[in-house]
Amino acid sequence: MNSYQKAKSNIRNKAMEWQLDIDNHSYSYGELAYFSSYFERMAKRYGLIKEFKENGII
Repeated sequence: MNSYQKAKSNIRNKAMEWQLDIDNHSYSYGELAYFSSYFERMAKRYGLIKEFKENGII
């Protein structure tokens, strides 16, 4: 597994963890905008746009 694949797997895992843990926090609109922007940038970088949209992450 090369570094790109490791990074892609890592960001996918972070997104899943964030999605599962969102109920345990009360994020402000600013924080939600930050996370949305972050995951959107990472999705574009690692080709995960379709997957993240299907799962409601972005």
